Amino acid sequence: MSSAQVNVEKLRICWGVRRGRRLVCGEPVTDETVIKEVKELISELKERVERHKSKLENAAFIDELIDLLERWLGEHKGDRGRKVREARKVVRKMIGLLKELRKKWVEIYWRQFMELMDLLEKSAIDIIVTGENNGNKSLMIHLYNKGVAIEVNKVAKGRGITINLTLSELEGDDVMVANTFSDEEALKAIQHGWEMTDGSVEHGHPSMVTSQPWQAVLWPLCYPGRIHMYISGININGDAASITWRLIANDHETKPKEEVAEEVRKLSTERLSMFLAPAVWGDGYINVGERYLKLVVGLAKYELWLGIIERLVNELGFTIKVRDYKVEVKVNWSKAVKLVRDWLAIPDIRELIELGASLGGEKLRRIIELANMEVKESGNKSIMIPGTNISMTIIVRGDCKVELRARRKDEIETLRLVEELKKAGYETSLRVARRYYEVAILHSKIRDKPELREPVCRKLGEWLNETSNERRKKKIAKAVQKLKCFDNA
Repeated sequence: MSSAQVNVEKLRICWGVRRGRRLVCGEPVTDETVIKEVKELISELKERVERHKSKLENAAFIDELIDLLERWLGEHKGDRGRKVREARKVVRKMIGLLKELRKKWVEIYWRQFMELMDLLEKSAIDIIVTGENNGNKSLMIHLYNKGVAIEVNKVAKGRGITINLTLSELEGDDVMVANTFSDEEALKAIQHGWEMTDGSVEHGHPSMVTSQPWQAVLWPLCYPGRIHMYISGININGDAASITWRLIANDHETKPKEEVAEEVRKLSTERLSMFLAPAVWGDGYINVGERYLKLVVGLAKYELWLGIIERLVNELGFTIKVRDYKVEVKVNWSKAVKLVRDWLAIPDIRELIELGASLGGEKLRRIIELANMEVKESGNKSIMIPGTNISMTIIVRGDCKVELRARRKDEIETLRLVEELKKAGYETSLRVARRYYEVAILHSKIRDKPELREPVCRKLGEWLNETSNERRKKKIAKAVQKLKCFDNA
């Protein structure tokens, strides 16, 4: 048996107990499954440190970011745009903090980090464990030295391993950011987009923790006033080491997310689109090749988001798909292209997108690329049923009557859908085919439910405006008439 194997067997592994800002050892870990996971996390830590050792040792990962930001400053030296002017202030502050980090990293932190790794190799340090090893919650190990703490986190739901170094004695600095937004209501919608996704709260103020330089620049512009910035640590990822920034908007107060969600639900459709832009920058994906855009919401936040998702489906053409631990709200093809073009047509949002893309923001670069795509117009056929989390397809039959339909392969899932619609006050019809079950809400049931008729009529109106086929136009117009869409107009 090798000495490394012997050392692993001698590891002191314990459950963490909070003592001040750090954890200390409590009860020893005896669960063999947890011990096995801890050893795997330690192996991953050692492997990543070895992989990136040359760049970590000589602080090359810090120099690369300084070079990127200084190059950006040079490229935008003559740019007189208000947002770029404020962004330059933020970037200069970031460079100053990075230079301070570099000095301390070379003189202090790297040595302390290596001491910690050496203690780990000799099994001369406590390995403190928090979390659970059941697949649903994160399992994390904590290692401490005087100025450096290491956290290795096995993220829940099989989403990989993150390794973070927390560095002490980096106090940061303030930067004053002027308000560059002409529309205060639009600014509020944009702030809500950050708050419902990547944003957090620190001492009652809006906060952001990010390892993306473009986010560290864009976020302060959306919270005009005094922004406190500091470097909270370093991520050792699979492909590179990156800096973690913590930003606090000290001149703004936070609201509970429930209040923010309620305000978003009351936004106009135009403002809802503005809210969605930073939400997608945070928790979204943009696929240019397949021409779609989606927002991902964890199931833990789904109830909070439900009213917003309903509006995204009914008003902006999104579809919804519930997976094991997340909900995907997606818009495809012409609707996706139209959405990003709408963003770029709003000067404040366009300036943010272009600014972020110039700082290496891949998502923002893709937004610009998607907006330039040529696609064939095709109307989305689904709506979110009010009061439920169910999306159903609108069908205009040959007799110009309208039905809402949803298909399911599983009988239990079908019965659950029927029961949810029944609880929300909708009468359904059930059809059984060879390969699927079909749940339908018939024309008369839609017509007699104003809260349901309204989104259906709105969608039919969109189709009427979008289609150039005269035959289809007449069919939709007759369906609008039969559904009595204008009776209460």
